[in-house]
Amino acid sequence: MERQLRSRQARAQTLLAGMPDVPEDVRQRFATAFLIKDPAPRGMPKALQAFYAHMRAVRRVPAQVRADDFIALSASRTAHRVLLGALRQFAPEVPLAAARTVSKHWDHWLNSTYNKKPRSRRVSTRVALLPDDWPAAWQVGVPLLEQVVRVEGKRLRTLTPKTRENILQAVGMLAASRLWAEARGVVTGDTFSDDLFEAFVRFMLLEREASSRTVADYLERIQMFAQRAQLLVESGRTVLSDLIGTLRADAADHEPTKRAKVRAFRREFTLSDMLRRAIALGDEAAGAPDGTFEAERKRRAAVILALLVNTADRQRDMSSLVIGETIQRNPDGLWEIRIRQAKTGRRKELGPLWLLTSVLIDAHVLAGRPHYLLDHCLNESTGSNLLSLTRQPFSTYYPTAILREEFGISGHLVRTLVTDLIRNERPDSAWAAQHMLGHSGRWMQQTYRSDFRATASVKLYHDVLLSSLDR
Repeated sequence: MERQLRSRQARAQTLLAGMPDVPEDVRQRFATAFLIKDPAPRGMPKALQAFYAHMRAVRRVPAQVRADDFIALSASRTAHRVLLGALRQFAPEVPLAAARTVSKHWDHWLNSTYNKKPRSRRVSTRVALLPDDWPAAWQVGVPLLEQVVRVEGKRLRTLTPKTRENILQAVGMLAASRLWAEARGVVTGDTFSDDLFEAFVRFMLLEREASSRTVADYLERIQMFAQRAQLLVESGRTVLSDLIGTLRADAADHEPTKRAKVRAFRREFTLSDMLRRAIALGDEAAGAPDGTFEAERKRRAAVILALLVNTADRQRDMSSLVIGETIQRNPDGLWEIRIRQAKTGRRKELGPLWLLTSVLIDAHVLAGRPHYLLDHCLNESTGSNLLSLTRQPFSTYYPTAILREEFGISGHLVRTLVTDLIRNERPDSAWAAQHMLGHSGRWMQQTYRSDFRATASVKLYHDVLLSSLDR
């Protein structure tokens, strides 16, 4: 038994002799682990030697390692995995954030090489017809959506791109319902008549199984199109208004889906639970293996939850934040957002974010690197998307995916909850809710009101913030 131990010690000395550029503390960690058992995977000593020799050659300390360093040291996916395993096990002080892009590259290579599936023919699931397939009389109205028009003495302003897109979708569904009715022996013609609107409602409720609220929304968009194109006949105008009113009344008879979800959330959580979960995710990310998808995802989720409660931004605006442009770090260490909202086109500035939110953003940008490299990381990240930390845009619906996973609600409901909190705790500060939501008129707040009550939430916010300061 003693002879075997001496043999292992001799082997350890041989391996250490081949690691002249590796720091002594890393060598000692390796030797201690090797005396117990052979570290896996094999090849770690050579990987460590190659890493530290490379960093010495480029005259940078290991804490300043960059993606191009990992690229130079990763001739294969196996070599990359061996290097990361060696650094995590024996040199945990080396930040591996820069290795994420290289790891993604090799994962993509592996999947595309060995998991490639034959491309299946894509079958279109589009139901709404494109304008080219509409009746000629309808197509005349398409360019009018991008113009200022005057109808019956009333000036109709230019529509936003999102509104135009929604109107085209609704009219496309109307065109599809026309064909659906004709297939059943009901000829509606090309005019926006009462027969066409009634066929559309039947199509949406029976064939598409849409809610009354959704159908009413579609009809209002169709009404906007018909006004600009002057396609409404008198009977159609009357029936359209009646249908919208009836559908709205039917939707009001049932508890709105949004309010039901708000109540379900309120039974188990408060908004401050979202902040507590953000802090917990930050802690979990710090404890996860450095440079892994798990750590990256948890840091990103923590930022999303904190930002949602802090700013109540729409998920499209949040997913489009760019470091150094629409969100930047002030000299006092607090981050600040200045955006022009995608939906309304209006500017929104709320001042510095909470300290808790700013700390989580710092951790996200650092991605496991030591704090003294924050300025360096900020310089590298300038012009990058906040959530992805790359030049590539981020998925618009990712914040909602995180919320649904954690709390079963969407990002838009957080806007409702924040509005209700301000209204309940500070009824004299309705302007604050208006500014936070980015609306141009106070009447818009009515659409965000529910019966949510959380009178202790402000105190809970305060507790969470204080606990974050003590960390």
